[in-house]
Amino acid sequence: MGSNASDSLMLEICRCPNISLAHQDANHPCNEIVNVQDFSWDGFQLPEPWSGDLEGAPVLCIASNPSINLKESYPNKIWGDDVRLDFFRYRFSADRKWTKNRRVLLADGESYHNRSVAFWNNVHRQVERAYGRSVEMGVDYAMTEIVHCKSESEIGVNRCKSLCAKTWMDRIITLSSAKVLMLFGSIAKEWFGNLVGEKLDRAGVRTGVIIAGS
Repeated sequence: MGSNASDSLMLEICRCPNISLAHQDANHPCNEIVNVQDFSWDGFQLPEPWSGDLEGAPVLCIASNPSINLKESYPNKIWGDDVRLDFFRYRFSADRKWTKNRRVLLADGESYHNRSVAFWNNVHRQVERAYGRSVEMGVDYAMTEIVHCKSESEIGVNRCKSLCAKTWMDRIITLSSAKVLMLFGSIAKEWFGNLVGEKLDRAGVRTGVIIAGS
């Protein structure tokens, strides 16, 4: 799982150049979201490219941006590339330690959060409804976001969503083999509506687009 192209893009997103440009530039669209964390800290949590088998999963779930939990064992500045790739590729695999029953591994590397991630639970339910059967996270579906930097309550997302989507989303969608996109939240729906609207406009088609999602 994971070709050279997907590994390269995954690491490129982890090292997004806008982070270093934005953290001291108040006018940069990413300034607010980057400064949710201390940029100088070795534990600075990297942008989240996607989780799961992007190239193989039949369904791709798209949300606004990943939430942040500073107690989670999560890729940061000092993790090596191989470990970063393993984390995002196999985040939900039963033979890896990164999560357990949709609970995140804590920074001690041994224990797990006492509660599962509510958003992941919701996504899992919606995907199971779509399939009509039990599904495996990361295999039957992968997850990504419009904005890849982490924050609580979508802090900073509105300012940076256009730049982040323009920088990365076309490349992510191109790598994905998904036949179904599931959109979660207004920001994902807005992105998709704009994407479809632009393509229809270029084709000379004028019509309303109804976006379904959670």
